Amino acid sequence: MGSGPKQQDYQASAAEQASASVAMAEYNYFKQKYDPLLQQMRDKSMTEDVSTTLRGRANADTMQALTSQPTYQQTQSTTATGDTAQAIQGQLGVANASGKKIGNTMRTSVLGTARGQAADATTGMAQASRLATSEALERARGNQLAASAKLGAAAQIGTAMILQGGENMEEGKGFFGGEKKKKVV
Repeated sequence: MGSGPKQQDYQASAAEQASASVAMAEYNYFKQKYDPLLQQMRDKSMTEDVSTTLRGRANADTMQALTSQPTYQQTQSTTATGDTAQAIQGQLGVANASGKKIGNTMRTSVLGTARGQAADATTGMAQASRLATSEALERARGNQLAASAKLGAAAQIGTAMILQGGENMEEGKGFFGGEKKKKVV
């Protein structure tokens, strides 16, 4: 039978000892500098409610998009209120889903970093600025634009008719064109 490995076969070489020393120094540096920050991030991710912030922003964005240039027509429209309500509801739904995702990402990033994995660079506030525009907001904005275009077209037609009627009157015709009827006395 052969003999087993000798103890000197298990001895670390000088390069391995240097590598282990550098790794230990980096580990200690990480524990000293970043461990407290990771604990703060962990605590913040467990207590901070990102959804509330995103919901407030979604509400503000929707109202700014739909009411930034109010018109008399919008104040009298029976559908504008419904469109605005649908848009807000849609945006709040997107904000809730995004808030949940951001909170989960924050928690898993802290956990991953503590385990030595790369952290997710975005903690969620960058995503808040890219909050998806919901279909309801786009539909409401489209309805507003269509209503404004219809009103503008009607105003142009009315103005053209008045101008043409004025020309007709100057030419001795009736307001709508034909021969002006003479009064019978």
